[in-house]
Amino acid sequence: MRSSVSAPPAEAAVCKDFDFRVLGPLEVGHGKRLVQLPTGRLRVLLSCLVMSPNEVVSSDTLIDRLWADTPVERARGALHTCVRRLRRLLCPELVQTRPGGYALAVSVDGVDLLRFRDLVRRAEAAGDDSGQKLVLLREALALRRGDPFADVASPWLDREVVPRLNEEWLSAQMCRIDLELAAGRHHELIPELRELTAAHPLHEASWQRLILALHRCGRRAEALEAYQQVLSVLRDELALDPSDELRELLRSILDGGAAPSPSGGAPAPAGGAGEQEPVAATIVRPTVDPHVQSPPIRPQQLPPGIPSFTGRTEELATLDGLLPAQGGQSARKSAIAVVDGAAGAGKTTLAVHWAHRVRDRFPDGQLYADLRGYGMGAPVEPTAVLEMFLQALGVPAQQIPPELDGRSALLRSTLADRRVLVLLDNARDSAQVRPLLPGSHCLVLVTSRRQLRGLSVRQGAYRISLDCLSVEESVTLLAGVLGEDRIAAEPDTAAQLAGLCAHMPLALALAAERIQLLSGPGGRTGPGTGRSVPLHDLVAELAVERNRLDVLSVGDDETAAVRGVFSWSYDALDAATAGAFRVLGLHPGPDIGTEAAAVLIGAGADRTRRLLEGLADRGLLERTSRYRYRFHDLMRLYAAELAEAEESERTRLAALHRVLSWYMHTSYAAVRILNPGHQHRPPDPPEEGCEPVAFSSYEEALRWCETERANLMAAVRLAFEVGEYTIAWRLPTVLWGFFNLRKHWGDWIGSHRVGLVSPRAQGGRYGGASVLTGIAPAR
Repeated sequence: MRSSVSAPPAEAAVCKDFDFRVLGPLEVGHGKRLVQLPTGRLRVLLSCLVMSPNEVVSSDTLIDRLWADTPVERARGALHTCVRRLRRLLCPELVQTRPGGYALAVSVDGVDLLRFRDLVRRAEAAGDDSGQKLVLLREALALRRGDPFADVASPWLDREVVPRLNEEWLSAQMCRIDLELAAGRHHELIPELRELTAAHPLHEASWQRLILALHRCGRRAEALEAYQQVLSVLRDELALDPSDELRELLRSILDGGAAPSPSGGAPAPAGGAGEQEPVAATIVRPTVDPHVQSPPIRPQQLPPGIPSFTGRTEELATLDGLLPAQGGQSARKSAIAVVDGAAGAGKTTLAVHWAHRVRDRFPDGQLYADLRGYGMGAPVEPTAVLEMFLQALGVPAQQIPPELDGRSALLRSTLADRRVLVLLDNARDSAQVRPLLPGSHCLVLVTSRRQLRGLSVRQGAYRISLDCLSVEESVTLLAGVLGEDRIAAEPDTAAQLAGLCAHMPLALALAAERIQLLSGPGGRTGPGTGRSVPLHDLVAELAVERNRLDVLSVGDDETAAVRGVFSWSYDALDAATAGAFRVLGLHPGPDIGTEAAAVLIGAGADRTRRLLEGLADRGLLERTSRYRYRFHDLMRLYAAELAEAEESERTRLAALHRVLSWYMHTSYAAVRILNPGHQHRPPDPPEEGCEPVAFSSYEEALRWCETERANLMAAVRLAFEVGEYTIAWRLPTVLWGFFNLRKHWGDWIGSHRVGLVSPRAQGGRYGGASVLTGIAPAR
């Protein structure tokens, strides 16, 4: 564990106040403040650089670690964008461009991992000075705040970095424990060693020291019990026998003599072991009278509910309909309900609220597990959840089978005659849930960002999809947090605030927290405090779209930030679906049809439908009808933000040109049918990938124009904003016939006003004359 960090270049001097912490969740401190790092690839990029401080990390290596499934041509542009964002967040001189790649210029004191390794190196060099060694090792180990990079989702980190860092920490921990044992601190070490063996059951050195500490404290029976536990773990999990050191330790305990030191030093006194009765050569477990049965354990694992819960009346009634009959078993052997919806829709809040409300209907208890399907860290394996459930139900650890099928069958047997509510929160997919389903008389409630249709098809699960709250429910939620008087004082502003939060429960809760912050200590407002009710202040903040996701966050908790919870869904997408999500964020209108989406994404119709369905299945897109989809406002902002960060400007403008051109040509095809007598100068032929819809009837053309009306108006405005001036003036003149036919006066005048300024910006006269001709009848 030698430190091989070279000195940073002189340019890094201006960045000396930065402190990178990776021995736990990734953190960056600058002076006394904590830099807020967005979730996703930016964290992976910083992790790659900080793991090779002051060394060049090649662009190819970074691309492989960040975009393994993305074509290199696209990934290089995305890498440049990420580097620029990282420099803006940190310091321009900190992330340096070097030949072939990038380097992070830091000192040893600037990274907790480097400080850890330096302290361990100094402890190794301390020679026989055990006191100095112990001081240095304690200081090094105190730097760890949890699992390294705990909140960075990266297969590279999980596979190659985190295990190595954990091994370094365990090695230093064992050295420190050996010094503590040599100093006679056996009693103090036992709780810590029990935690270590529980967290690292396959780490034989931790077991060896636990057994030794127990023996030296005169607790030989417990020492032998611990030996039996590690023996079972090694044989069941790895099919291995214990090491020679462990067997020698066992012989010393059975002989009643002094036990050898784990580091190979001289034996230490047994600490009172001689006063204990002799122990036989075999471990004898306490016998239990088979006729004496312990009462069944009734687990109560539900997390706390939310006091300000509001709304969801229909969903609660649907769940109530799945309950077993009062006073008897349910007519149905078992019931499964899946609550799905977008990130931040309040799925967990609803499930936990309902579970607390009906807990008395399940006399044998409630089981709960966060499956971590979306979030920081990897999803929880079903085998681990089954072990937790079986232990909570009173099954002895030695009776729990090691394999998934055996544990699943044992859970069904254990719950066969019990009525238990099982809440499986944040499921990744149906396969993660199926092994956890009981066989009878229980009710299973699952929450997921995906629709889990497989459970509906194969297990008959009931699906409850959560949409956004209504205006009334949103305002009621705000009133529950802030007080009814404050909301009643500004009802229109409260409704406007709810709209800016897209009527999402998470966003509304964050907005209420922001209001409390703006209100000052204790959330007090009004004349007595010298402040007015700050609803208008927050509405003004949220009205600026580019700042909205930043406002809806809590600085110390990424799980309570709109951008953070969205990112967990986004990071789980494959490369093609993620690319579609980003590009869809460029669309100007409130919703989009599959034909327009295919043009925008640049894919065929069938592939586009699959991509859209995949996004809708994961709660990232809402299906409004069979062939139409939409983002809610906050998700649209997030998708547009990603498009700007990860797509090149050329790619973005090309996608917008395709879809704007498609709207213009399809409008022309529709209006030719609606108003065949009006003569239009036809637009230039459509480019490849922009072929318009071919209408077969008057009704079909009219229906398309009405359906796309809001999108067409948005397309006119966006065309002007991005410099597509020809489309910005020609599209209103094409739509003249439709506006005149349906008497959409506001759209007629509004679109032509944009059209009037577009030819001036372009420097042409024909367009201006055409627009004036088209707007004249509307006057």
